[in-house]
Amino acid sequence: MRLAHGLSWGLPLLTAAVYAGLLWRGAALGEMAGGLTPFDLRPSGYSLAEARGFLRALTPDGFALYAHIARRWDAVFPALMGLTFLWWMRPFSGVFGMVCVLVAMSYVALDWGENAAVLAMLDAGPDWVSLAEVQRASIFTQCKFLAFVLALVLALRQSWRRMKA
Repeated sequence: MRLAHGLSWGLPLLTAAVYAGLLWRGAALGEMAGGLTPFDLRPSGYSLAEARGFLRALTPDGFALYAHIARRWDAVFPALMGLTFLWWMRPFSGVFGMVCVLVAMSYVALDWGENAAVLAMLDAGPDWVSLAEVQRASIFTQCKFLAFVLALVLALRQSWRRMKA
């Protein structure tokens, strides 16, 4: 019971703390890109022109910060968020339980895929980033947000059912 209580509060609080760190670094990143929104925070995605515009506006320190965020902070956050979703979605029974696990893990995979795609765009730079690279990253971003919303709905449903029982 003690472990369950610790997970019920500790895991979401740790996840929120890491997310707060990401938002803080994301705000700094936006400033280093002339006020433009980082790729990871654009639910509707971005075009080649928007990606090149952001990459051109990004300072050298901004490039370094974005790469650091994507490699470290944003590598940890999806895993924590996925575990938080799974904890809130329990118990896992039947097909619905398998769907919950699939959605939570899809979110994690999509966020990690987005990170890899963003790093590829950073490595390519504004003049060499291709349409295919931008489209891949943008699709990962959009799908990540969709999976997040779906996982959140499923987690809230399961949490409500657990509290009701």
